Amino acid sequence: MPTQSSLSDRFKRPSQSIQTRSNHSMFNGHHATVDCPECHRIMVPRVITYYGQPTKSICPFCGATFARFPGGFQKLLSRFQSPRLTTAILNKLFIIALGFSLLWLISDQISMSGQLSLIAFFGVALFGAALLAEILFQGIEFLAVKFSHDSKYYWLLIVMLSITTMYLRDDMIGYIGIFFLILVLRGLIVGALQLLSPSR
Repeated sequence: MPTQSSLSDRFKRPSQSIQTRSNHSMFNGHHATVDCPECHRIMVPRVITYYGQPTKSICPFCGATFARFPGGFQKLLSRFQSPRLTTAILNKLFIIALGFSLLWLISDQISMSGQLSLIAFFGVALFGAALLAEILFQGIEFLAVKFSHDSKYYWLLIVMLSITTMYLRDDMIGYIGIFFLILVLRGLIVGALQLLSPSR
């Protein structure tokens, strides 16, 4: 029968580290612990899952949300939007709108076919409206970043103001509908430009 000392020797921690040099170097510069933005304790975030899909990570001390993981639909939408504010889309929309404007002007000056003038007119209207909507979008996102707010509250405020305006003024329903239609068209145009642009 083995003695107690031999059993304790068997379960002693090895004097050398189990990690090999390659495994140890793989974790150099990477820390598993982070600072909680709410309670400011050093912690390891706990991942919350829903039916096997991770939804968010929380602080084990105060329960504050540390990070959110986008779902499938959010990942699809993220392909249609740049993760940071940039003037590249504004420049592209401006160049396209300017091109249609020049085409419209030239077609009127040299009396080209009416169909070409009509295409140029709709191009100016579509991309000009998308350009104005992109300026509004960039402005709201810039304000949200400037004041460290979540931009969805700004958009929620715009929706609530629009609903209130439609309730008080029936004659504004058409204009508000056109406004949101332009925002939707802006999203489709910007998404198409994002997909067509080469990835960096």
